[in-house]
Amino acid sequence: MRPFREGCAVDTENDIRAILETPSGEKLTVRRLRRGDGPALQAFDAGLSEQTRSVFLPHAYDDDTVAEYIGRSEQNVDRTYIALAGDRIVAYFFLWEIGRPNAILGIGITDAYQNQGLGTQMVQILLEDAKALGLQGIELTTVPDNVRAFHLYEKVGFRYVCDVDNVAGDGRVVRERMMFYPIAPGAKPSGHAFGPPV
Repeated sequence: MRPFREGCAVDTENDIRAILETPSGEKLTVRRLRRGDGPALQAFDAGLSEQTRSVFLPHAYDDDTVAEYIGRSEQNVDRTYIALAGDRIVAYFFLWEIGRPNAILGIGITDAYQNQGLGTQMVQILLEDAKALGLQGIELTTVPDNVRAFHLYEKVGFRYVCDVDNVAGDGRVVRERMMFYPIAPGAKPSGHAFGPPV
């Protein structure tokens, strides 16, 4: 993974944030989500299995919603990345609301690329960004039966706080585990409601 270039402005048209490598040696390019990525992001969602979608549905994927999230990325409201195998999105991960003291972390990986250590690499990218941005901490939610993700987050330093209601991208309210990663001394979870940013 290429290290974060602290202090550099993000050029969403050209900047490659990192190169991830799978155990088989395949290299994936990580860059910011940008204008023109809408159809590929929708194809990413459409290619997820029902099992994967049940644990990663951060927002709807209709044209208007996708355009809104691309705009949020380009305006630096969120720090949103995609990992590409060629021109196909195989992972979508983000820190939402980076202007708040605590950002919200989310990671989704296509089925074919799961269990290859990519989640850990993506969390490290987001942790580096959060620290460079001066955030107080990072919050996330994960469904109770997503044990693999829960253990990954624990391993990198997130701690379980409590169970919360989260609004999924299709509007369902889902009971999930809330976890917190403190960055600044004394940082605490914000206590806000969870769901897609509006």
